[in-house]
Amino acid sequence: MSDDDNRKKDEMTTIQHQELRPGAMPPNASISRKLREFYNAVQEEGIPDRFLELLERLEQAEKNAKSVNAK
Repeated sequence: MSDDDNRKKDEMTTIQHQELRPGAMPPNASISRKLREFYNAVQEEGIPDRFLELLERLEQAEKNAKSVNAK
């Protein structure tokens, strides 16, 4: 989603029952935009190797527990 799309979405979701001057941005638009930018940046970060290793160990432990219970 482009910055223009984000800005338009901000304007649509933050306009309340008040009149805005033509071309004026809603009062919360910059906050919404910055939060969305931060969220997008966090989404782009990779998963740390340590966390992936822990997930793999958990998956292996679950498989081992199922095989023991199946016997």
